[in-house]
Amino acid sequence: MISQSEIKLIRKLHTNKGRKLHNLVMIEGKRLFSQLVHYNIEFEKIWTTQEFEINNKYFLKEIRSREKFNLISNVELKKICLTKNPSGIIGITKIPRVITKKNTNQIIVLDDIADPGNLGTILRTACWFGIKNILLSKDCVDPYNPKVIRSAMGAHFNMNIISGQIEDQLQELKKDEFQIIAADVNARKSIKDFKLSKEKWALVMGSESKGLSKNVSKLVDEKIEIINNDEIESLNVSVACGIFLYHFSN
Repeated sequence: MISQSEIKLIRKLHTNKGRKLHNLVMIEGKRLFSQLVHYNIEFEKIWTTQEFEINNKYFLKEIRSREKFNLISNVELKKICLTKNPSGIIGITKIPRVITKKNTNQIIVLDDIADPGNLGTILRTACWFGIKNILLSKDCVDPYNPKVIRSAMGAHFNMNIISGQIEDQLQELKKDEFQIIAADVNARKSIKDFKLSKEKWALVMGSESKGLSKNVSKLVDEKIEIINNDEIESLNVSVACGIFLYHFSN
């Protein structure tokens, strides 16, 4: 069973401060667990309801060989889960460390992305296209926010996510001869007319509401727009990012 101290710990992991203090993140739901099992992620602890164990014997068999399970009641599960209808499984694992050897020729730079769902979708999309490095400005939402974790569907554990002063990081990328491209609704060049000129590139996506910050904008080599039909002002930032990555992959 789950102890009161464990309940308190998991509740602390609902907050940015708690996650940083314990270097742990909460994982919730069968689909997300399935993805992390695929990545061979080790869990500090896993709790399941009796009903979940009965209905998911084959799924749990994949994990049980290396992980210990603990029972939790539906009442206790609802106390610590953030979703309205918990699926019956929850766990905690360490926040992944940065691995510098991951491919660094393609990088996504995110400037003040505030919506957890958007950030999670960008991470998931980037992972799909094989992007291994994400740079986040200090004003971005915490990448280990539970909503980001759920939206990203395990992408965190297959890439480097680095938060910091992106202006300094962009300066370093320019010195290393990266092509710095940014999405901008006011750009003069269409994505249809754009081709990458270097093997090493960084795609910069700005705030959903404010676009690129001035300091970041100054460091961009080329600004590109996605032509629309004028019926809607702009695309969702995660959708736009996906379009850019698809274009670059071709």
